[in-house]
Parts: sequence; structure tokens; C-alpha cells
Amino acid sequence: MAMRISELEIHEFTYRLDDVGMSHGHQGYDPGNVLEPPGFVLTIRTADGLEGHYRGFYFVPPMLAQIRMASSALLDRDPLEREDIWQDLWKAMRHLDHVGMGPIDVALWDLAGNHYGASVSELLGGTSEPVPAYASTFMADDNGGLDSPEAYADFAEECLDRGFPAYKLHGFGAPDGDVAACRAVADRVGDEMDLMLDPASEYDTYADTLRVGRALDELDFFWYEDPMADGGESMEMTRQLARDLDTPILGVEHVRGGPYTRANHLADEALDLVRADAHLDGGITGAMKIANVAESFGRDVELHVGGPAHLHCMSAIRNTNYYEHGLVHPAGIEWMSAQGFLESPEHIDDDGTVPIPDGPGLGVEVDWDFVDERLTNHEVIDEPLVSGLA
Repeated sequence: MAMRISELEIHEFTYRLDDVGMSHGHQGYDPGNVLEPPGFVLTIRTADGLEGHYRGFYFVPPMLAQIRMASSALLDRDPLEREDIWQDLWKAMRHLDHVGMGPIDVALWDLAGNHYGASVSELLGGTSEPVPAYASTFMADDNGGLDSPEAYADFAEECLDRGFPAYKLHGFGAPDGDVAACRAVADRVGDEMDLMLDPASEYDTYADTLRVGRALDELDFFWYEDPMADGGESMEMTRQLARDLDTPILGVEHVRGGPYTRANHLADEALDLVRADAHLDGGITGAMKIANVAESFGRDVELHVGGPAHLHCMSAIRNTNYYEHGLVHPAGIEWMSAQGFLESPEHIDDDGTVPIPDGPGLGVEVDWDFVDERLTNHEVIDEPLVSGLA
């Protein structure tokens, strides 16, 4: 007899970010300030007690709203039928942005690994080889951290000394400041590290976007990521930018169309590299679909932010380059991606690589003491909620 999903359990809690504040919609260095953003653990459980977990750390309210809505499509289903569940949820959430699918799908993969006694990497047919990581910085600040081009260059050199083979600037969000920072970093470590710039969609005009991109061409940057304020939604803009510049354009991080959006952008020659995100793009199933689309176009896929799911995905993707380790800062801030586990899955070895967790499922353990100490809400869903999904 097939297994059946009997309940969903949600533990909501808060993280603690010391010396971090908010500026212009971004987290940044702010000595003495403390942020306590929300997080959660989703547990999917079968009637015989088998479990799978997902630990969430960003865009928590919309994710939880959609997970609750999806309960009617999950309860009493066979949890091993991940593809069938994925297709049903993609259709059911077609009027939404699908962000609730990622946590559900990752938890189902974790459950499957626990059922088979195998890591997600093994289930995907991946290798056990560690993956190279790049240091992904916080945005600039005015508080003595990343507050000047020289500070970015100093930190790049520090990251090189720690073994990182690549370094990505989240800069000032202003063209002149970003160009100055990129020049300083390239002068310092450009012969020894791959370099990337992510303006976090802060540039308002195409003229500014192009001007920065031409500087990156001169500096031989590895990629230029989602620079425009439209978040990469305009295929016409990104196509023209890809034509005008030599530096590869990485995009659609902010577009929730899954593999279908990526296929559209690639077919329209509107990108050079594509983003995928197991957290936001339909889980491990969605991220692997995007990787396959990119591979069919002869392009690379780069996974957005950290987490164990991305390590397992990267073990089974040929056309990818770097794991995003961040956010990092000279002050040694412990960002959310490393919190909530007994041991951080993002341990960086001396050669700048991250090992693939080799235990069953995701191969990581939730730090339940951390969750319980900071718990804000606990919920068990064992009956379908009224969802409005159809």
C-alpha cells in the first residue's frame, strides 16, 4: 500500500541578525542594530511517521500563505509522486507566483531520501564532488563596513585568502559608485578571481545600465546580474543589453515563471545565463527543470542564494559554475542562510569549495532548540483548508 501524507506541520520563528539594518529595501551593515526577520520549518509527515523538512529564510509570509492553501492538494497524496504533485500545484497556483511550491517540493525530496536511505544528490544521479563557491557580499553601507571602493577591494583580498575562487559585489546601487568599486576590486584581485556585479535591480535608466556594463567589459567580469529596476522582466531590454555588451548577462531571478520564462528569454536571445532558485522556482524539481532548459540552449544556470537543496542540485547539473555563499561582510555577520541547522551546510573548505551533504535526504538536521527558543507560531494541518485553488 502506498504511503499517504497525513499532515503538514509549520514552526514559525525568528532569526537574529546582529549589526544589520535596512536601507533602501536591502539589508546592510548597521553596528549595534539587530534585525529579527521571520523564518519557518515546514514538515511533511506520512501516516507511518516518515518526515521531510524544509527550512525557510526569506519571503516567509507569501510562502506560508501558499503552503496553507496547498494543503488540499497534498493531504492523502503519495509523497513519492513528486512530479505529479508538482504539476498539480503549478496549475493550481497559475494565478499566483508559485512561491509556496519550493518549500513543499524540497520537503518531499527530503522525505524521499529518508524513505530510500539515500541523499537527494544520489536520487538526482549527482556526484559527491564538492562545488566551488563565490563570496556574495552585502550591499554597501555608510557605517564603516563596505563603504568605499577600497573596502570592497580589501574584502575581496580577504576572501581570496580564505580560498574563494570568485567574488560578487552587491554594490552601492549607483552607477558611479559601482564602477569605482568594480575597478578597485579588479585592480586588486582581478587576475586571481572571477568577478561579478549584482546591482540588485537599482539602475533606473538603460544609459546607466549600459555605462556600467561597458566598464565591466573592460574589466573582464564573469557576469552582470539583473541591473535594471524592472527586475529583468523586459525581454526587449535584456536582449538589447546582451547584444550591446560582451560581459554575460545573468537574469530572471525576480521572474516567477519557472522553466517556461527561462525558455522564453533564451529563445528570444534575451539572456546569456539564467537564474534558478529551489526556494522560489518550484523546489528541486523546478530548479532541475530550469537547468535542463538552459542546457538544451547551451547556456549555464546559476542557483540563487544558498541552502542544502542547491548543493544537491549542483551535484547533478553539468552547466553551472558557482554556489552562492552569502551574504558575507568584513564584520563577520552570520546571515540567515547559515542559521537554523545543527551544523551549517555551507562550510567552506580551504580551496573555496562546499561539500555535498551525504546523509539521507537533504543530509542536514534542523536545530530544534534554536527554533523552539525563537518560536512565534506552531500549526499542524491535518484537514484540508479552504484554499480557493482550482
